[in-house]
Amino acid sequence: MPKFVVLIALTFLFSCTKAKVEDVCTTPATVSFKHDIQPIFNTNCATSGCHAGTKPAGSLNLEASVAYENVTDSKSGYLDTVNPKASLLYTSMTSVTNPMPPNGKLSKCTTDLILKWIEQKGKNN
Repeated sequence: MPKFVVLIALTFLFSCTKAKVEDVCTTPATVSFKHDIQPIFNTNCATSGCHAGTKPAGSLNLEASVAYENVTDSKSGYLDTVNPKASLLYTSMTSVTNPMPPNGKLSKCTTDLILKWIEQKGKNN
């Protein structure tokens, strides 16, 4: 009888799956480039060998002194405020095959914050 109980317990244990815990994101009503977006760039993008220095990757420098101008340049395609999910900035961060940054995909909360900023017309605030 004890073997039967152990077998049932093991079957129950291995047949249960944990419910996926969704990211719970708290975003400000108005996303600030200076306070919300630039810190993401500073930590994940404007680093040595990436989007910083005199020869940044993809010719996109995301250092604080030039990031806003570079991302919002109408010729770059990085921001599309009409179709935010088509913005090169957003699609490169959410790419399944080659997400940026290459050292580790950004969290859904982070990419959602960037998307919200683009949806709010990518203001320099």
